[in-house]
Amino acid sequence: MASLEGIKLRINKFLRKKFSNFRKCKLINKSFTVISNNCWGGMIYESYNMEKLSPTIGLFIMPDDYIKFISNLKYYLNCKLNFINPKDSKYFEKLKASNNFGKYPVGKLDDIEIMFMHYKNINEVNEKWTRRIKRINYSNIIYKFNDQNGCSKVNVKDFIELPLKNKIFFTVKNWNLDFKGTKIVKVNQIFNKEYINTSSEPFGKIITKYLNNIKKNDN
Repeated sequence: MASLEGIKLRINKFLRKKFSNFRKCKLINKSFTVISNNCWGGMIYESYNMEKLSPTIGLFIMPDDYIKFISNLKYYLNCKLNFINPKDSKYFEKLKASNNFGKYPVGKLDDIEIMFMHYKNINEVNEKWTRRIKRINYSNIIYKFNDQNGCSKVNVKDFIELPLKNKIFFTVKNWNLDFKGTKIVKVNQIFNKEYINTSSEPFGKIITKYLNNIKKNDN
């Protein structure tokens, strides 16, 4: 039997694709790169029927590694992407209970790991990763983070304090932090109050407005 989360994800996918061209007509900013800790970036490009201008598609990065990744983005993207046995992952104990852990490639860029959960094999990862890195618009990047995968208050604080423009954070919690220049989107979920489910991450009007008002980055 399909899970509630799976049903919601399928419904969202239908809605993203069904109204993508209408949404795209409302979008002024049409050349942006989303650097995301999970699959949200790919969903956003899909919701506007746009080419994916980011390598962080169909994957997830654990909170500690994600903060390191975006803290030194160009360095990590210039590192050779290597692959490891999932059992050798530093996150093995945290992820081994997941239904599909071990069935998808796990990559490494220096000291950070990337879980390519929506890829069939290493060849597919290499081809798409290399191609999409070349598309990055460094002057128009959105850094997206959320409270999944054991995200701690320290992780959130570190994200807020990074000297980066256009940071957006999705959560179901009250963190009692000053979010300063980071946009926070609080989501009310009925069944899960611990962290935001992927199916609850926003797209549509609220994101169109955000994208149309972001500030350009320094290259």
